[in-house]
Amino acid sequence: MNNENVEIRFYLKRDPYGCFSNFAPYLVEIDGKIWKTTEHYYHAQRFSGTEYAEVIREIKTPFQAKEVAKSGIYPRRSDWFDVKFNIMMKAVTAKFEQHNDLRDILVSTGNAILKEHTELDHYWADGGDGSGRSRLGEILMAVRCSFPEYDGIFYEPPWEAFPSQRENKEFWTEGTGKDYLEKYKKWHEKLSSAAGKEYDAYFIMPGRWKEFKVDYLK
Repeated sequence: MNNENVEIRFYLKRDPYGCFSNFAPYLVEIDGKIWKTTEHYYHAQRFSGTEYAEVIREIKTPFQAKEVAKSGIYPRRSDWFDVKFNIMMKAVTAKFEQHNDLRDILVSTGNAILKEHTELDHYWADGGDGSGRSRLGEILMAVRCSFPEYDGIFYEPPWEAFPSQRENKEFWTEGTGKDYLEKYKKWHEKLSSAAGKEYDAYFIMPGRWKEFKVDYLK
């Protein structure tokens, strides 16, 4: 169902939709330089215009880049808290403009609400309990809307959209249920290979649905 309340939560880069994480290993070119991840670029900008920015760029992993940048051993720019949101927007925009598969995945989320889900961050993420500001998700949704192919359409899998009707054969063969299945199937078939892989890994088909309803999805 094209439901504006559907949430897609992400955090670890190895999990479904983990490519939305700034720690995901996608090279990005910004300001004429190649960065290992958007996390590297973001934290290097704490020291923009100094030799320390290059030190951060050369660090092996995004986790190490973050740790060193926040350690306090290098002097941070005075306007950091005023500019950090726009810096993140620039980094995320570049990442999805430069990687077509990632762009397909992002656009495929339609009007779903995107949230980085962790209790470790209350600014960029949701704080783990929804109390966080989810600014990274806000940026991702803004970038998503900027692509011309974005249509704002997203369908939950049928077992999520109508959980109380999972084993009601009559519901799925007529009326609302049948109509939903037909629209869902057409939408899902149009997903790119990369987008479909993330979607299917995130919305895992329950065993009872697989046994009872698999014929309706053929």
